[in-house]
Amino acid sequence: MLIEAFSNRQFNRLKPLYLENEITSIESDLYVLPGKANQADRVIKKYVNVNGEYFGNKLLTINSLIENREKINIDEIVFPEKLAVIDKKIVGYTMKLIDNVNLTLLLNSKEIHVKQKIQLLKQVENIIRRVQCVKGLKDPFLLADIHESNFILEKDSGKVYAVDIDGCKISNNRIYVMKYGSFNEKFFYYPHKYPLDEEDRPIPNINTEWYCFIIMVLNMIGKGPIHKLSIEDYYDYLHFLKEAKFSNELLDCFANIYSNNDNYPPHELLDTIPRRLNGVRLESFEKKKRKKLIM
Repeated sequence: MLIEAFSNRQFNRLKPLYLENEITSIESDLYVLPGKANQADRVIKKYVNVNGEYFGNKLLTINSLIENREKINIDEIVFPEKLAVIDKKIVGYTMKLIDNVNLTLLLNSKEIHVKQKIQLLKQVENIIRRVQCVKGLKDPFLLADIHESNFILEKDSGKVYAVDIDGCKISNNRIYVMKYGSFNEKFFYYPHKYPLDEEDRPIPNINTEWYCFIIMVLNMIGKGPIHKLSIEDYYDYLHFLKEAKFSNELLDCFANIYSNNDNYPPHELLDTIPRRLNGVRLESFEKKKRKKLIM
């Protein structure tokens, strides 16, 4: 077990790392660690809840990630480095600090061209693919909690990284939260595809991985919480995209998430996304739907 210990006095001198409102976490807080020449190069992720089964599961996940880092061997993942101990109590972990912009901000920005957003999503897809190809582990390894805020763009290199991977599936741990899967009543209709545990929490698999990624793509297109649409409204929205000249092949990929068939990534179909999306936002779809109801 790799640990890095701090006294209360040392910890109280650290500066908090504040995130934008769109990506603020209620699970933990971040603190900057000074490196060489007093330049920040690492952070502590300190959990709010450091007791009970939940935190024990987090420690299992973190330790497994540290122990299997070389076997996983994916540079685009920001791994935990050491368990952080403050006043002899484990409170979280340390990890590398990257000068970055969160993908939530980039994919929602009006200033970023659609073509650039597609390239960012392609990098995310590639990370997911590489994770699925990892071999040599005793138990399956999946990112599990895939959503925009768990990916960042390194400013200097233009490379996308997966962060906050303590919500991943590894070493027979439990997944407590999956942003686009937890409390998703639509998963009940496809138990063989989206299995749930005894407490109705999604069990990560290849289908949930691509489900979450496709929702990411659709959120970029529709600028809204697409995963909250009912199945009926979801297919109506896809028809709305068809009228906007989206390719049938891409729409088939999107439609597949609520079918009995296995999900698959859009891959090169992402390049068929129209470069102007003003008319296909979720709010435009909902406005058109309300207008039809009135008529």
